[in-house]
Amino acid sequence: MKTLKYFKQTFVIVLLFSMMTISSACSNIDEGYNRIPSNFYPTQVKESTGVKLVGIGVELDPHFFSQNLTRPEDGSKAEDWNIVKERVKKMGVQNFRVMVQPHWWEPLNDNDDPNVADMSKFTFDSQEMQSLYKVLELIQENNGEVTLVLWGCPVNMDLIAGTPTGKHFLCDSRPNAPWVCGTDKYEEFAENFSVLVKYLIETKGFTCVKAVTPFNEPDSHTPNYGRTMWQGEPDSHPDQYAPMVKALDAKFKAMGLRDKVEFNLSDNTDGSPNYLKSCAEALQAETNLLNTHTYKFGYTTSNADIVNWEKNNVTLSSGKKHFVGEFGSNQTSGSSRQLDIDKYERGVLLTRIAINLLNGGAAGVSYWSLIDQYYSRNGSYSEMQQLGLWKYVKKAYEPDPEIYNAIKEDYEVRPHYYAYSLLTRFIKKNAEVFPLDLNENLVAGTAILNENNKWVYIFANGSEHNKPVEIINDKSQANGEYEVYKYVEGSLPTGDNLIQSTETINIKDKTSLSIARSSVLILVQK
Repeated sequence: MKTLKYFKQTFVIVLLFSMMTISSACSNIDEGYNRIPSNFYPTQVKESTGVKLVGIGVELDPHFFSQNLTRPEDGSKAEDWNIVKERVKKMGVQNFRVMVQPHWWEPLNDNDDPNVADMSKFTFDSQEMQSLYKVLELIQENNGEVTLVLWGCPVNMDLIAGTPTGKHFLCDSRPNAPWVCGTDKYEEFAENFSVLVKYLIETKGFTCVKAVTPFNEPDSHTPNYGRTMWQGEPDSHPDQYAPMVKALDAKFKAMGLRDKVEFNLSDNTDGSPNYLKSCAEALQAETNLLNTHTYKFGYTTSNADIVNWEKNNVTLSSGKKHFVGEFGSNQTSGSSRQLDIDKYERGVLLTRIAINLLNGGAAGVSYWSLIDQYYSRNGSYSEMQQLGLWKYVKKAYEPDPEIYNAIKEDYEVRPHYYAYSLLTRFIKKNAEVFPLDLNENLVAGTAILNENNKWVYIFANGSEHNKPVEIINDKSQANGEYEVYKYVEGSLPTGDNLIQSTETINIKDKTSLSIARSSVLILVQK
């Protein structure tokens, strides 16, 4: 009996100790994930960057109807386009980059006089153009704004009509050209692009076309060919880009278009800051906006590195606004893949990059790209662009069993769809940016004042610890009710439903909050 009684007492003591240990562990977990620590880091909403935003955008290139539906082996259908339309509307995207290529509407030179366009020779009814119209219709229905990006001159035309084929007449004569090359026929190039823009705006009524960019990444360098369009390197080659833009500007003015569209120029990669500088200096009179693409920032990149990179771009832009025309992560694998594309953490990273670019003075950012799609109906699986906010039809991924087996449905959204949608929904054109200093390398924050005088606070925590902060804002109309939105792993919506507010808080002068590790937190004033 004594032995049994001792055993019972010992068992009870051990049990109580175990329960205390579990309780303590649970308490620590709660503190780590839910409770707000007392050591808030104070940050004051101070001065804005002084830049009115162009907007938060995406690239939506017009290949769904021309290059995807023409691949019967994939099984996509015309009515699938409704999925794209519905999601764009829900996301509230206001800014779009849209690719065009000159052979879609002028496969052969209309005549030898660039000052007299023979409109009967332009193929505005081609299937490639019909696909473009679908994209522009979608954007116009949603009150979006379009930058048309003429990517370059095709070396091997591959029209759905079948003819003509071969090198486009605008191509320059340099050997070893990549799939799209530069031009030395500036007047003909100006005629080609201006005729398109005039037709789209004045004949088709696409007033959503607000800007043009001649040549995508013209600083791109191909061995034994050189840069697509040389600029700012007189020892290597005379300038091509600036003379081309000046010819384009003169043509747009002559056709009464220059007051209808802005010139968004440079469009250089992140490896050529001097290209941006040269464009800004040589084209002061022609430039409305300059832009650069970047895929150099990753999960360990500090906030300061991103901010300083953008500040340098702003300096090089010589007083013109600077926009980030493409961005993604640095986990690149060729031009069509990024290794983190399906990871939850990518949503946090993209938000943190965007915050820092805006804090550095960018006039906006555009994500590459909205959807997975083929750019050529005859392309191999490795050529399919797989950097979208959502995927293409499941069957198209059969060549990669690992990806294919993980897909549950056609047009499945990726996690960063939910995160990036928070930016497109709540940061609007003409907003002002007020950078927040959180004293962290991987936790970024910014305060946005939209044109309607409503505030939005955006935080991205790329670290492995929670960040307690106290936000102080004594500026006009900052007090009031705020809806709270959270991008948190394990709590994302189902399907393509957007993140909804989890609570409403009242802010008067300041507020204390904890930004959970590996998460995005947004406060939106009601």
